[in-house]
Amino acid sequence: MFRTLRSGLLLLALTLVLGTGISSLAATKITVWGWKAAMDVVRQVLPDFLAAYPDIEVEIVEISPADVYQNLPIALSAGVGAPDVSLIENSHLSQFVDLGGLLDITDRVQPYMEVMNDYKWADARDAAGRIYALPWDSGPVVTYYRRDIFEAAGLPSDPEAVNELISTWEQFYAVCQAIVAQTGHMCLPLNKANANNDYRLLEMILWQRGLGYIDPATGAVTIDSPEAIATLEFVGRFWENNLVSDEQAWTEGWYNGFAATDQSAVATFTEASWMGVFLKTWIAPGTSGLWGVARMPAWEEGGVRAANDGGSAFAITNQGPNPDAAWTFIEFLLARNESQLKMFAYSDFLPSLETTYSDPLFYEADPFFGGQPARLVYAQVVQQIPVAGIYTPEYNEMNATVSAEVQAFAAGQKTAAQALQDAAQRIRDLTGRP
Repeated sequence: MFRTLRSGLLLLALTLVLGTGISSLAATKITVWGWKAAMDVVRQVLPDFLAAYPDIEVEIVEISPADVYQNLPIALSAGVGAPDVSLIENSHLSQFVDLGGLLDITDRVQPYMEVMNDYKWADARDAAGRIYALPWDSGPVVTYYRRDIFEAAGLPSDPEAVNELISTWEQFYAVCQAIVAQTGHMCLPLNKANANNDYRLLEMILWQRGLGYIDPATGAVTIDSPEAIATLEFVGRFWENNLVSDEQAWTEGWYNGFAATDQSAVATFTEASWMGVFLKTWIAPGTSGLWGVARMPAWEEGGVRAANDGGSAFAITNQGPNPDAAWTFIEFLLARNESQLKMFAYSDFLPSLETTYSDPLFYEADPFFGGQPARLVYAQVVQQIPVAGIYTPEYNEMNATVSAEVQAFAAGQKTAAQALQDAAQRIRDLTGRP
């Protein structure tokens, strides 16, 4: 009887608390900015949110990433014109945190600090350690490979065997040499003139070692470190020895390298989990069953085989009149297993919320990847991604500066050391960093 009475009192108390919370959000409207592909995913959960919080109206404003990054800084600086909530890619998030104008949600996120991918918090923090965004999705890097091309080269094609075969970047390089020699297929696309995009390979190899443009602990520029120079020299070997195709990224020729079943097909591509979605939905759906997913190679044997590329988070601006409603919205979307899994099932955008990873959805065989449970690979990799000095507040400037120097290196105009030393000095001049 005591248990029944106590349960009744607890239920009454919870009803009063929840009722008070919902009534405080009565007749509230929030505006959310984000690009169409992402907002289509959010709409999968929106009816659930509106059913739980009928007094909160959500207006979704579809706006391209470029327009977000042009208009949001203006609105935040002006103190007017910003939405209640905005989606921001992690590559740009530090810029907005540094600019100011986002709501400090440090206290609100405390229950979720241990259940989100740890590295994702780095981009959301300011110098004082305060947090301004809640992670949505992550971009764990893996190596996609064509099973048929590996077999034609006399190599194993089973994912576990390929994991062993390319356990380091030097071993990956040797595999590329064998593939080109035995089949004539290029090993991967790596365009010299479009280094602004293909340069991501250099970023990813640095990220897996906790390196980058800067030292994440001190903020000092480190893109000219011996480790970074050695990494660029390694990447250059793929160009020097004609192991890569020279198609510009995100062009028809580049897409064809993934979609082809003839001699123009490439054998591998190291990129984030979102690339798997692109391959099977619109770049190369006709190659279903021909692909496998392996962990990216480590820089040295036993090293980390995980890096990040991309990902996003939701931030609340400090201009909205209803920050509690805005928080309720992003918390419902991003911090609930049910919401994240529904969005993941629709989009394959990997949740940053680690409590979702035990769901059966991650163990489902994926026909596109030859029956391999690719989502499980992503979930295993993402939990090993280190913090690195890549997504800084000046990321755009740093990336553009280094990309120009990588192009000079690729064209044979500079050595790797000259290119990165020149880039580092330019970055120091631009940012005032040591």
